[in-house]
Amino acid sequence: MEDNSDRYVLVLEDRSETKSPADLGRLSVISGQDEKGKIKTVEPTDENRAAFLVFKKNDGLLKNFMTNLRRQFNDPTHFGVYRIVADRVGESVGALKSMLAARDVPQNKAALDSIRVSSDESPAQKLPVIDPEKVDWKELERLGVSREKLEAGGNLDRLLNWQKTGLVSLAVPFGDTTIYTEARLALRTGVDGRLSLNIHTLRREPQLDFPYMGHTFSPEEKEQLLTRGNLGRTVELTPKKGEPFRAYVSVDRLTNEHVSLRADRVQIPHEIKGVRLSEEQHHALTEGRPVQVEGMLSRHGKPFDATLQVNAEKRGIEFIFKDSLSNKERLKSSAREAPAVRQIENKPQKRGIGR
Repeated sequence: MEDNSDRYVLVLEDRSETKSPADLGRLSVISGQDEKGKIKTVEPTDENRAAFLVFKKNDGLLKNFMTNLRRQFNDPTHFGVYRIVADRVGESVGALKSMLAARDVPQNKAALDSIRVSSDESPAQKLPVIDPEKVDWKELERLGVSREKLEAGGNLDRLLNWQKTGLVSLAVPFGDTTIYTEARLALRTGVDGRLSLNIHTLRREPQLDFPYMGHTFSPEEKEQLLTRGNLGRTVELTPKKGEPFRAYVSVDRLTNEHVSLRADRVQIPHEIKGVRLSEEQHHALTEGRPVQVEGMLSRHGKPFDATLQVNAEKRGIEFIFKDSLSNKERLKSSAREAPAVRQIENKPQKRGIGR
């Protein structure tokens, strides 16, 4: 069965003629735009399916549409845009209409927030692959990591696609000694616009007894992070520089580092691997709770069951199977296998000799 969860249409709520903030606006589906950039819409019925403009995940075309929407509706409060999967539009619009009619209900508000497309931003677009010529390979080589070594380990493509590598061995010079350890590497753009190397070092265990971006973990939250690796709900985080935001929090299972993901950056599909989620399941996933889903189909057409949950490290939904190690079991296994930082070795007292 084809997975259509990455194909969606945009439902526009025109509230320019409503009399109160709680009133339901007129709903329509975006069908295109004319030569002057004015957005065209059609009634949200299955009969108009052929006219719907279908977007794909991370579609850069959306940015242009949102810009033109802002021009068409001078006041952003006069419209709302919601993303729904391309199939069963009639059914989904019916559910959307019910939620909008009672938008102040907490459950409805959370569900609407998960599918709303902001008027001043588009969904995260895929960044272009990093030009290898702009990477400071000498900096990596000083840490004992070469381009060839990354490629051999399957980590070069990850690094150049803005992803974290897997665990790689580092040899960090420290005076006359060398510290051998393991870490995940990532390239990010600094405030000066240049590429910078982020080193995510290996920790023996998650540091849960200390506040994380202003949030103090409760005993129950610590247990969730230790057992599942995910917090199991969204919390408000406050960065040192910036405004507070709601986020999912997980533990990087390779490094034991905390990882957060803004909740407004996550779209929970209503259909996953051929299974239509119930409203209860969809709401639970949106909140960050684990949801058991049965009868999903793999890409080879084989049915399978799994627990689904938002994972901040994976930047989306992860599939958890019955035979998966819990985070506690993984931590115990890792602790038996090797320490986080290997023994510091002294360098020979020689100068001017390369490695």
